[in-house]
Amino acid sequence: MSTVNIYKILSFILLPIGALLGLICLIGLLVAIGNPSILLPLSLLICTVIYIISSFIFLQNGLIGGRKCSTSLKDWIKVNAYVSLFFASMSVVQFITLIFHPTLLQQFIDQSMAMQKSLPPDAAALMPKLLKGVMYFFLTFGVILMAHIALSLNFLKQYTSMFDEN
Repeated sequence: MSTVNIYKILSFILLPIGALLGLICLIGLLVAIGNPSILLPLSLLICTVIYIISSFIFLQNGLIGGRKCSTSLKDWIKVNAYVSLFFASMSVVQFITLIFHPTLLQQFIDQSMAMQKSLPPDAAALMPKLLKGVMYFFLTFGVILMAHIALSLNFLKQYTSMFDEN
């Protein structure tokens, strides 16, 4: 299997996740009006969504379609790839930290439960399973995203002639 086919598969895996993250970013922008402290994590998510979309455009127009792409697309991919790489690596590091220190996860769950006084007992029992599922999702997403970024940056170097110099 060629690296372009692997890149296609990874791109099509990341695309629905990027759409979901895009919706979360829109809601997060509304929340950020009242709480500006979430602007930094929100900007990481926005850059990840921009990276996924711009790299998919490069895949469709450049690699599959064989058409020239603008140099601004290359710049968008590069800049957002580095921010997305930071986001993906932080996802993996957080997973590893919480796996090796389960007391941190339990403290977070206990604090969350203390804030939710009227939560039914069934929901309280479901919370640890839900958080572990989210952790595994972000681990998988982070690893796929890091592999995709590595391929993207390699393709940008390999296909420099595919970008216009206008």
